[in-house]
Amino acid sequence: MVFQSRTLAAVGFALAAALPLAAHAGTQSFDVHARENSVAIFSGDATPLNTGITVAVGDLLIVSATGLWDGGGCGAVDANGTSCFGNEPLTGINYFSLIGKIGANASFDNTWFKLGTSYAGSAATSGTLYLAYLDNDSFNNSGFVTATV
Repeated sequence: MVFQSRTLAAVGFALAAALPLAAHAGTQSFDVHARENSVAIFSGDATPLNTGITVAVGDLLIVSATGLWDGGGCGAVDANGTSCFGNEPLTGINYFSLIGKIGANASFDNTWFKLGTSYAGSAATSGTLYLAYLDNDSFNNSGFVTATV
């Protein structure tokens, strides 16, 4: 079992070393608030968080998130969100999830993707990394998650 763990760790390290990292290499942490950083699709009264991190096509993006937030009505959940209200129709992502977008702006469209509590993938586009809470409004949201990028 120890051999398998070391082998898997070595494979993971080799994969990470082979892929370019986003500009501002090293980890940075951001508090993403359910109220202030909601995409607030209908109410438009909140703003996704601009990380200031510039990502290029092919960069390896690794995000982890801890903490709890609440969109009202379903209770506190982690960054994986909940199926309590189903999925947001444009993106297909379940509500109350930590989501990300790479681009020139944080406008809500189908380019947002789910980050949840753990995400690792290559960037499909270039631009600034934005983080947000997926909800239709923000007035009854509370809590935050800390996302490490």
